[in-house]
Amino acid sequence: MPEEPKVEPATPVLAPEDTFRILIMDTVEYTDLLKAACKDAGHSVIAAQSIGEAMAFLDGKDHADVIVCAVYLQDESVFELLQRVRNEDSHNDSMFMMLALEPGPVGVKLNHNVEIAGRQLGADAFISMPSFDAELLIAEIKKLLPRVPKLERHRIEALDAEAGDKSLPDEHLSR
Repeated sequence: MPEEPKVEPATPVLAPEDTFRILIMDTVEYTDLLKAACKDAGHSVIAAQSIGEAMAFLDGKDHADVIVCAVYLQDESVFELLQRVRNEDSHNDSMFMMLALEPGPVGVKLNHNVEIAGRQLGADAFISMPSFDAELLIAEIKKLLPRVPKLERHRIEALDAEAGDKSLPDEHLSR
């Protein structure tokens, strides 16, 4: 089984209620660009180079608020990762973004069909980015973020359980 990737903290350290975790799956070259953009925006990141690594993280004790996966992976399928994420109840509330970064002429022609297939499988967003744009990426990720990061939500739920109140008011959890 692949080793679980490590969480890399955000560059500006934010309060727990403002720190989201972004799981990124792409080539090493693009992962470094994506990680830098997310960390600079105050998000913690997890970089996975394979579906096995991504699932090792997701199936571990940790979580991701948003999963950003390259549409055009070299040896694996974004659809396989998406299906695995959506087939696990514990991952259903993780938002899933498909990212076509520098898709090239063939990819641009395929994007529409890939987007339709991804949405049918449960993708929450599809972004085509002919050249990397950190501001656009972060703006699109922000649209997918829940009101409260999962890690903070779990901490609040644990505190409530200790206090005897097992439910968290909906306004704290909804997007």
